[in-house]
Amino acid sequence: MSELTDPPSRAASRWSGAHTRTVCAVLLSVVVIACIALLEARFIDLEIDEIRVGETPVTFYRLPDVASAPPVIVAHGFAGSRQMMDQIAVSLARQGFAVASLDLPGHGRHDGRLSPDINNLDGTTAQLVRTVEEVASAIAARDDTVGPVSFVGHSMATDVVIRASRAREDVGGVVAISMYSPAVTATEPRALLIVSGATEGHLRGAGLDAVRLVDPLAREGNTVRRDDVIRRTAVAPYVGHLGVLYAPISLTEITRWLRESTSTGAPAPLDRSGWVAAVLFAGLVLLAWPAASLVPRRSTTALKPVPRRTFFFCLIVPVPAALLIALMPTFGIAGNAGFGTLGAIFGAWGLTQIVILHRAGHHAAQPDPAGTLIYLGLSLTFAVALDRYGAAFLPSGARALVFIGLLVGTVPLMMADTMLVHGASILRRLLARLSFLATLSGAMAIAPTQLGLAFTTLPVLVLFFLVYGTIARWIAARRGAGAVAIGKGVMLAWAVAASTPLFAVASL
Repeated sequence: MSELTDPPSRAASRWSGAHTRTVCAVLLSVVVIACIALLEARFIDLEIDEIRVGETPVTFYRLPDVASAPPVIVAHGFAGSRQMMDQIAVSLARQGFAVASLDLPGHGRHDGRLSPDINNLDGTTAQLVRTVEEVASAIAARDDTVGPVSFVGHSMATDVVIRASRAREDVGGVVAISMYSPAVTATEPRALLIVSGATEGHLRGAGLDAVRLVDPLAREGNTVRRDDVIRRTAVAPYVGHLGVLYAPISLTEITRWLRESTSTGAPAPLDRSGWVAAVLFAGLVLLAWPAASLVPRRSTTALKPVPRRTFFFCLIVPVPAALLIALMPTFGIAGNAGFGTLGAIFGAWGLTQIVILHRAGHHAAQPDPAGTLIYLGLSLTFAVALDRYGAAFLPSGARALVFIGLLVGTVPLMMADTMLVHGASILRRLLARLSFLATLSGAMAIAPTQLGLAFTTLPVLVLFFLVYGTIARWIAARRGAGAVAIGKGVMLAWAVAASTPLFAVASL
């Protein structure tokens, strides 16, 4: 009897699984669409213009029914972009300010490169300060702005906006988020708010020191005054260096401080859409599971598990080559420092592993163009959403050339990674990625001049494996490892080129 009932049971099980995936795909699609609608709706009541001040791209926000408004310049931190400051910019614009949010040189859509002279005040710092000063002067001269210029900066930009504010006489309030700046004195800036995340111990101390220049007995949360100087520190609970930008208390403190500093504006709803963006990004990643399951399963020859001895050889043997490349003279891609060396390390690591695996009888999986297109489609959808609602993530302009150049290294790196971890345990996958990350960290430590400026590649790689690695696993389960190996290499080059700050190659 069981022989007669088993086939229908298996068919019912398959139908039930397909039905579940279809329902998940529909529900996740609804969530994604709803999140996009909510994120777009926050711009409806604002007038938003994309302008350029010299080479600097600026997004200008204002209420459409206000003839003129007090200007605020908003600057992001290192490896950031205008998109990361959107919640602050939108919240301030709703209060009645004219907000100019800019991409600093080497970041976002800015075509310029940062000066490699980071240890000299006349080098990188002066370049960034000049950029902010130019934008502030241009915005202050517009017919639709009036009154003193206020400044908001995050992380690296706190020192930049503080120095830029000291060069002007018509300054309203200054807000320094995650601040560290030796330019703060007992009298300048006059009206300074310092906001830190609760987990930023060192930066919280630096902020408190700046307030104690005015009142030695000041504590966090105090507003202190001496003559015409006023300062305050605020701490956003539970968050760190990035989360502080989206914390409700940060938005409340910033908008209230600038309203009081300029004696203008009026309380209005704040943009608290950070959680919506987080749900959107999570939904797009999760959508890859039912999307991958709905495409036809491809019959492929499974990759053989890599024996333990070969696996550990792959983790150890490439290390000397990577460190040796780091010690060699650095070279860039299209005039952008460090990327050539970084790509060479990627390529050396991947090619070494491929040779080891090939000699042990493990060969790359058969390519699957259709599966690769599916993977790239899902991955690029996430990239476009991140660029719109999170941080600059499109390798345009000079970054397009960096992207193309990096492919020489990232494709073999990800081909080897796919061979090494396909079907492997979580522990093996962690060991494979941690080995590479640790080696790259070591290369940056022993050769800071060659690679130190590209240190943000490390968190990018972590996020890459979490997001694009997860999407790849689901696609590979349906279409085979050959469907994602090359696609992962393309997306890694994309991620590094799109998000790493661009520095000019140092002259000899």
